[in-house]
Amino acid sequence: MSSEPWSKRLLRRPVRWISLVVVLCVATQVLFSLPRVRAIVAAPLYVHDKDARGDAAYVMADGPAYWQRLRTASNLYHMKRVPRILLPDEQELSGYSFARERNESKVERAMQYLQWHGVPRDRIEIVPFDDDVFLGSLGEARSVASSYPELSDVVIVTSAMHTRRSRTCFVRSFPDSSNVSVYAASSLGASWSIQQPIWLEYAKLAVY
Repeated sequence: MSSEPWSKRLLRRPVRWISLVVVLCVATQVLFSLPRVRAIVAAPLYVHDKDARGDAAYVMADGPAYWQRLRTASNLYHMKRVPRILLPDEQELSGYSFARERNESKVERAMQYLQWHGVPRDRIEIVPFDDDVFLGSLGEARSVASSYPELSDVVIVTSAMHTRRSRTCFVRSFPDSSNVSVYAASSLGASWSIQQPIWLEYAKLAVY
């Protein structure tokens, strides 16, 4: 029988458990700092229709990866997958233009960006956008559906980790006769969105 006092034996168990928790937390943080690991964990969030084509491509709003989405939409246009690109009417100021001597809105910058990449101005259309909607992605989908009821095939361009959520919103907003495709702006590992909290995207998907 051990001669060690019972009080020390009792204290040893919590110390072991705390040490184990600390080690697991550190290991998890190290693993989740690796893009490949994060991409594996986020894989269920990702859908990509590599052959997507339709009557128009809609670029999902907001976020630092917005310009990556715009570049992807311009590629779809030049590949003749879509004849026009739809943009959300984001009036948030996006910086000062010395050429125009005024601050420009985000949608103005987005239109310029697409034109710099060879998309004609008459191939770019603006969709009403309400940034006060709680479920923003669903609000975007409903706005596109109400503004373009004639769309039978629409391609959604968004960041890799947001693809499943975006498709869910558009499928629910468009009639069953419409075909909704999702085209990711990059692979999961190369996406800026992979740096965001993955658990938060799973929570958003569950809410939507």
